[in-house]
Amino acid sequence: MSSYLFRVWVVAGLLITGLLATGLRAAPLPDLAIQLGTNNQGVGLEVPSEGDGANVPIVIQGHPARRIQGGRALYLYVKIKHPAYTKGPVDAYVTVEFFDDTLGKIGLQYDKEAPEPTTSTKYTGAGQSVILTGSGQWRTGYFFLPALRLGHGQNNGADFRLSSGGLAVRRIAVSPNKPAGFDPDAPIDPESLRHLAVKRPAGMEVTFGNDATPGEAALFKALTVSSVESYVDWAGVEPRENTWDWSKWDKQVATLKAAGLKWVPFILAGPAYATPLWFQSGPDSQYYRCLEHGKDSKVQSIFNSRWRPHVERFIKALADRYRDGGVIESLLLGITGIYGESIYPAGPEGGWTARLTGDYHNHQGWWAGDVHASAAFREAMRKRYGNIAALNQAWKTSHPAFDQVATFLPDKAPSDRARADFVEWYQAAMTEWSVFWVKTTRKYFPKTEIYLCTGGNGDPILGADFTAQTAAIAGEEAGVRITNEGSDYAHNFAITREVATATRLYKTFCGFEPASHVSETGVVARIYNATASGARQLHYYENNVLSTPLAMQNFRTNVGWIVLRQPRLDTAIYVPRESWALERVSLQRFYELAPFLRDVTDLDFLTRRTVNDGFLRGCRMLILPPCPVLEPDVAEKIAAWVRQGGTLVAITSGDGELGARLYDLETWRSQLFVAAPAIRSALLKPALAGTAPAHWQLELGRNDDGQWLFGDWQGQEMGREWQQIPDARKRWTGSRPGVLLPTVSGAAYTLRLAASVPRYVTAKGPVQVYVNGQLVGQIEKEGQKEFTFAVGASVVGTEPLARLELSLNTWKPSALGQGTDNRDLGIAVRQISWVRAGAETQPAGKAQLKQVLDLNGLAALTRKVGSGQTILLSGSAGERDLVARVVAHCLPNCPDGKVDGRYRTLTAEGELWYDAKAGKIQSR
Repeated sequence: MSSYLFRVWVVAGLLITGLLATGLRAAPLPDLAIQLGTNNQGVGLEVPSEGDGANVPIVIQGHPARRIQGGRALYLYVKIKHPAYTKGPVDAYVTVEFFDDTLGKIGLQYDKEAPEPTTSTKYTGAGQSVILTGSGQWRTGYFFLPALRLGHGQNNGADFRLSSGGLAVRRIAVSPNKPAGFDPDAPIDPESLRHLAVKRPAGMEVTFGNDATPGEAALFKALTVSSVESYVDWAGVEPRENTWDWSKWDKQVATLKAAGLKWVPFILAGPAYATPLWFQSGPDSQYYRCLEHGKDSKVQSIFNSRWRPHVERFIKALADRYRDGGVIESLLLGITGIYGESIYPAGPEGGWTARLTGDYHNHQGWWAGDVHASAAFREAMRKRYGNIAALNQAWKTSHPAFDQVATFLPDKAPSDRARADFVEWYQAAMTEWSVFWVKTTRKYFPKTEIYLCTGGNGDPILGADFTAQTAAIAGEEAGVRITNEGSDYAHNFAITREVATATRLYKTFCGFEPASHVSETGVVARIYNATASGARQLHYYENNVLSTPLAMQNFRTNVGWIVLRQPRLDTAIYVPRESWALERVSLQRFYELAPFLRDVTDLDFLTRRTVNDGFLRGCRMLILPPCPVLEPDVAEKIAAWVRQGGTLVAITSGDGELGARLYDLETWRSQLFVAAPAIRSALLKPALAGTAPAHWQLELGRNDDGQWLFGDWQGQEMGREWQQIPDARKRWTGSRPGVLLPTVSGAAYTLRLAASVPRYVTAKGPVQVYVNGQLVGQIEKEGQKEFTFAVGASVVGTEPLARLELSLNTWKPSALGQGTDNRDLGIAVRQISWVRAGAETQPAGKAQLKQVLDLNGLAALTRKVGSGQTILLSGSAGERDLVARVVAHCLPNCPDGKVDGRYRTLTAEGELWYDAKAGKIQSR
């Protein structure tokens, strides 16, 4: 071929290739849109209505639309269904026309492309949000969805969803092209901000998480938020070794500065998602290994000393970048665990924390199986015992040398002493790791406020000893942020008060954060818990406040209560951590009791550490919950405090004793408490609330009939024996049933008993009827009728409650061939009427019972010890109402004292009350 022909052939080939390429190139993606209304109309988009995406047609200002509405509806789901949009990823823009009739925020989550899609990637948040200002106008919002997967991975097969409860939308559009109105940095209208703005006293820090757009930052400022929190994880800023990328946080800092807000970097290194992959695959990496299965997690082990220099290098790099920029309000230290709290891994497997590594082994357990953990434990025991013989004697083991000592599962421990040593070391290791982080951070941030992030409920398996952590870092002027709140005030109090007590006693500070969702009333409950506990910082995830109009309203209405206060407390409950190490059931009992006690009075949480540090001084009462283990030094300090005038209320469970495990405190118990208490559960007795009606009826088998019953009764049932009475109810008696009767002193009564008496009962003898122990009649024949008995005034007596008792023989249905019912039954009772003489024609009235404390019985359980006293409520761990009433009775001039869902705290500024039922804070 000549060179000329060859050139012609090449040129022709190139032209043909170009033409083919042009012809085969994919056509541009079309714009899609849907108009919402009674019948949605549009091309390529579907809006389903079911489950948490339920929505209804509506017309607003003449425009058809659909509103998110339903029992649990919070989202508007959108499915892309068009032949051109069958394969992702694609970059798409979403335009939404909505009616702005409330306060809050519209967010968007979409199904984002990922190598292995997870729940986290399927609900990736868009980088934009739209602020609702309640303008009463139709508005347009825009969102950008990079790398949209088109996998229909969300509920209802959707590809994205709008998040804003009650939102009304008339049109949604999807396009591959940026709309003309799209501006992620567009400010909120100043007039709208003035409409939303609130005021509160200066002092307490309010921080919202996580991150903020310019519009959100402006809104937060108007809501008196002082700072925004960001998850600044090491993996995100050093994706490759020695290559730092701060661009994301530089932009966030600029946004916050422009809005006049401060920044709270949550400094994270250790969790799976926060540790760079280059480090995880390198020689210095060591994951936690669980003792249960011998498997590694993807979280770095705190027992690995080679890990520490890398933590310091990360903190230094952050300080070099932002320390002197004037934007940091405080630093939050995310030192380990799944999310960053100072606790060991606790599950779940997968979820968003696996976004970097994929799913990994993760559960609540004992994470001390790696070689570094065993070495650390061995060295700690060497320091504690000095020689192997001393350890073997204490543990009841026969280790030949310390190099044979290794970590073990606590429930497999050779002895109580070994188990206690392991569990205490496990918690102490987490405290020491916390100290390392705080000291390292203080080195590079000498003047910045520091919070240690902690979480959980103090269970030893999690590793966080709240009081020990607080005391250990107080010298560095660092505080504690606890991340475990929900929506119920009493629950929040119980799981945050140890931190609040410890930070106050050791003269540092604390902050509270919710674990996740917070209800509308929970927004108010959390404000009360923070200000009544003396917290310096209150954190909300911004959706806690902006997700619903009522949540936003409740925050704005109550923001004025967010004030720094100092509670004045003289009552405390002992936190039996040493018991939790050996008997986890004591942990449950503690957290069941504490909310009841809080209902009658405010109180501190004291531990072995705070008692030994002298903080019982100033307390007038200490409640000692079930403590199978009590350290002797603490026991003696409590005894000395009682002798000097303190009141000690001690509770045991079942036949358990205080301080009977690990140490024998028999002498201590005999010196402090009454011997062999004869009265247990009878300390609460029923009493009539108000006056007795002239005519009273009790319908058996209905409502709260049980409060009037005592003795031998079966449960509530349908009264099929009374077919002539629709929906009749009943209870079967046993052999000795009883009923309380509301009575007026000195009056005669007629007792009517509507009952069905089987022949199996009367064949063995009559049913004897007693009032106040005196026989008033008997039933000798079977039948279904109303049995009537006259009760004279002398029998009724002078007490406001008379006691009706029946004595009868029982029968067993199964013994008579009537199925498999093995109960011992007596007669079926439908109704009891108690009519005062002369009131036979009056309609039946109502009566109320209340529980009162038996003061004579309480006196039998009380012992004078020196200038103080003790009360032993033996076997009463499950009777939380009783314990609360005893505490209220023993607190002179207790201004609350009732288990009624109303809570009081006394501060330097006066009394502060919270009504949980009304969701309202008040001062006096």
